[in-house]
Amino acid sequence: MKIIIVEDEIYLAQSIAGKLIDFGHECDIYATVNDALNLNVHYDVVLLSTNLSGQDFYPIIKKFSDNIILLMVSYISNDTVTDPLKAGAHDYIQKPFMIEELIRKIKHYHSFKQLQKQCVLYGTYLKH
Repeated sequence: MKIIIVEDEIYLAQSIAGKLIDFGHECDIYATVNDALNLNVHYDVVLLSTNLSGQDFYPIIKKFSDNIILLMVSYISNDTVTDPLKAGAHDYIQKPFMIEELIRKIKHYHSFKQLQKQCVLYGTYLKH
């Protein structure tokens, strides 16, 4: 899967990307919201830090709304979890986290998206 990581802690982002690459994923890292918004590339998964100093991350959630969006949070609050989930993010994982837990969440939501597509396909088929 192709994954974008939006995280201003570069060493953390590089560590996560390195581990995801070991599991066969392709990763791109961006430190700012603006850099990530200026892309015309398809990603399967968006790993979005809610701790981007002074940056509004909601445009990322809006732009990548058709993708799997997982929030990486330092602490749980309305600003870091509840409101972004209401805006369209799928789930969150609290830092520090085990990479296996992140992989599990990615696989879970990828399977869920595939099942949604199948349901739409079968629904369309049954209507005919």
